[in-house]
Amino acid sequence: MISAKITRRQLQFLEAVVKLYKETGLPVSYKDIASKLGVSRWTSYDILQELYKKGFLSIKYRPVGGPGRSEILYEPTSGAIERVDSANLFSPISTMGKWFIETQKKIEKLSVDSAINFVYEHIRSEQNSLIVLLYTLALTVILTKVFNVELKEMVNVKAILNSNTYAPAVLMFLVESIYGLFEKNIDSEKIKLDQGEFKKLEEIVKKFRDSTSQVSPSFQDRILKLVSALL
Repeated sequence: MISAKITRRQLQFLEAVVKLYKETGLPVSYKDIASKLGVSRWTSYDILQELYKKGFLSIKYRPVGGPGRSEILYEPTSGAIERVDSANLFSPISTMGKWFIETQKKIEKLSVDSAINFVYEHIRSEQNSLIVLLYTLALTVILTKVFNVELKEMVNVKAILNSNTYAPAVLMFLVESIYGLFEKNIDSEKIKLDQGEFKKLEEIVKKFRDSTSQVSPSFQDRILKLVSALL
């Protein structure tokens, strides 16, 4: 995630750019943002230029009129999209921990197959990578507790959590360890997963793999602290 500070006013404009970009898939004109927010074109231009200088926007050009003439357009960077998504989901950031613990408690009350189904249904169409990570890791925490004895035969979870290893690698390792345990022991008396539920677990892990690169390491470091506190 981009570390540059952003004012509430700038965030309002950045949110408008990201929203329009997601709707159209095309770079955005400062004129369109001005119209959406009810401000002058020059105000819009000035603020978008500030966001560009901070690394939240990249600049594109569209030819207009005669030769050599072009219109300036803006496209949000991946860091900008993450900043907007995160701001909308967890503002202030402390609410992320509260959300994670509440979700984990909901999953904790379910049977193993129901817990897998719960997470699968919540993330199957989810486009926000952060939400995918949080749901998957909430499930991972529960399954790690349930199958603690079996996991200990494969890996020392506490040692991994306390190893100061790169946070995304640790989180990926935890998820993959649970998946590996289920894959190896799918027919065991304790796991008792049918092929349909195991397929859902596969889909959850696949979506986690695809999503982890879209969430910044600093954010994943915060998530790892939450996971470590619960394990």
